[in-house]
Parts: sequence; C-alpha cells; structure tokens
Amino acid sequence: MTRLRSWRHFDYVLLLVTVLLTLYGVVMIYSTNRDSLDPNLPDLWRRQAILGVVGVGLIFLLAAFPRDYQWLGDFWWLAYLLAIILLGLVLLFGQRDEVTGEMLGWFDLRLFRLQPAFPAMILFAISTAAVLSRRHRKRKSSNPPLFGAPKTSMVETTADHPDFTGYLVSIGMALSLAVLVFLQPDMATAAVFFAMWLTMLFESNIEVRYLVLTAVAGLGALVPIWSLMEDYQRDRVLGFLVPSSNPNVDHHLTQALTAIGSGGLWGQGFGQGAASRLRYLPVRHTDFIFAVLAEELGFAGAMLLFALYLVLFLRLLRIIFITPDTFGRLLVIGVLAMILFQIVVNVGMHLGLLPIAGLPLPFISYGPAALLTTMIGIGVVENVAMHHHRKLDF
Repeated sequence: MTRLRSWRHFDYVLLLVTVLLTLYGVVMIYSTNRDSLDPNLPDLWRRQAILGVVGVGLIFLLAAFPRDYQWLGDFWWLAYLLAIILLGLVLLFGQRDEVTGEMLGWFDLRLFRLQPAFPAMILFAISTAAVLSRRHRKRKSSNPPLFGAPKTSMVETTADHPDFTGYLVSIGMALSLAVLVFLQPDMATAAVFFAMWLTMLFESNIEVRYLVLTAVAGLGALVPIWSLMEDYQRDRVLGFLVPSSNPNVDHHLTQALTAIGSGGLWGQGFGQGAASRLRYLPVRHTDFIFAVLAEELGFAGAMLLFALYLVLFLRLLRIIFITPDTFGRLLVIGVLAMILFQIVVNVGMHLGLLPIAGLPLPFISYGPAALLTTMIGIGVVENVAMHHHRKLDF
C-alpha cells in the first residue's frame, strides 16, 4: 500500500517532457543523416529510439526501486570508486585513433560506443551530494536492511554548513575525476564535473570564505591548465577570442551561424536544410545538431526546444523545493547542473558566445552514453520526488 501511495508523487509531467525531448532528438537525427553517404549513419536514429525506450524503462525501474534514494548516500564511496575505475579503464584500454594512436575516450561495444565520462557524472553527483550533506551521520529509516545489515534508528546530526573537511573531500573528488577526463583528452566534458560541483557547493549553504577560496584557486589554475591543454584545444579558445587566428574554427562557427540565420521564422523545411543536404557542418548529428534544427525548423522549432527544456527545469526545481533533506536536494541539483551546463555550452558555441566544444545537446544529439546517463539522472530524480514526503527527524 505504501508503494502505491508513493506513485502519487511520481512526476508524470517530467516523464512526458523527457519523452518528448527524446522523440525530438530522434526526429532530428533522422533528418541529419537520411541522405548520408556513410552507410552507418542513416540507421542511427533507430539506435537512439531504442536507447530512448531503454531509458524510459530505467526511469521507471529507478523510481520503483524498493528503497528510497537515501541509501545511495550510504554507499557514496562505492559510487565514487566506480567512477574512478571506469575513467581509469578507458585510459588504459579505451579505443584509440588508428592513425595517430590518441585516446578517444570510449569503449567500442560493437552495438554502441560507451563513453565512461557520462555515467561517471551521475556517480559523481551521488558522491558529492553525500559528502556535502555530511552523509556519514545515521538516520531514521523505514527501508528494509540492505545486504542483511541491521536497521538503525538514529537522528540526523548534519550541521548548518558543510565543514572544511567535506569541502576538501568534495573538491578532491571533482578534481580527480576531471583530471582523468582531461587526460582523454576531453576538456569540455571535464568542465561538466566542475560545473556540477560548483552548483552543488553553492546550494549546500557553504560559507562565503570557502566560495572566495574556490574563486581564487580557480583563477590561479588558469595558467597551468592553459599549458597542459592540447594544441587543438588552445586553437579553439584562440579561434573564439580572435576568429582570424584560426580559419578552421572560424569557418565552422560561420557555417553554424549561417544555418541558424537562414532558418528564419519557420525554417527551410524538414530535411531541406543545406547543413544536412550539403554536409558542410561536421558531426551534424552530435555537436552541431542545433544548427540543423534551427535551419530546418526555424525560430519556431528552436523555441519549441527551449520551451521543453524550460518545463524540464521547472519540474526539477519543483522537486528541489519540496525535498526536505539536503542530500535529496543536492542530488537533484547535480542532475540539473549536468543537463543545464551542456545545453548552455552547446547552444553558446553555436551562437559564437562560447568556444567550440564537443558537448552534446541533451536528449537531442546522438550519443548512447549521454542519453542513458541523462535518463538515469531523471530516474534518480523521480525516486526523490516519490519519497520526498518521508521526512527525516532532526
């Protein structure tokens, strides 16, 4: 009976907008690749559709899990360890470029490519939320024991602010995961971890002096980061700051802006955009899919996409506001930051507001690991929504 009552708190609007965004992505992937000369590309929309169905199943599975989200905080160290292992394995055994031998950051599983950096984001959200909410305390629980462990019944002992130890541990986790991703090399995806950490840190009611310390450390790290960047990464940044310094970057940006501008109010028509037919934009079904969408469906299609994103964010914010405990709120905030940062960077680079980066547009770009990770994040959020009414005793 308790489980049936919990389903009253399931956010069906959040599920609906997730499905609509995924369908939108499937349609656009079909449009970008239907006339491609590469025999592997026209079938990608079917793979994305299948992964979308699997993702919806994962949402229901995570939402209906017999234990509420609180138990995730008890095993935060295991989540973090798993993230380290995944990112370490891809450095050692991941796919490499056949010509240059450079790391590509994924495993080739034949059916699809698995990029461990994306599932590591969810694992990072769990571990960071636990550390910043000081999940080492005991709590009252109505859950059955896990792995035969005895049930405990103790009160919350969380302080008003995360302590300095929690701050150091959380930044250490963010730094270690970001460095492993940076070594792939993938600077844009590494930045997602820091964006998630900063957002969760700010929301954790951290003391102002820690925020100041973070800002000073971040500014001081710019010089060594610049020296460690690959040549092509520096070229992208310089091409953004001084377009004439990098004709290749300037060309891609100009073509993206041209595609977006030529869409007008209603677009050139589905499948009729020059970006798809003439293939003058690279990786149209991943990094530059927003340009294709805006060209074919116009301002109206872009605004429809942003409207769906807005509904998604409002539902996530609603769950944040109604969740009574710090761990649950930080968990949802981590998922929100993960999605929002990728949208801002992807759309920003299309508009020339940010350097070109290899981040997908959530739900829209083709990418098995990215899509399933986002779906898992929504599933965790739904679990929080369903069990938010189980208040903790303080």
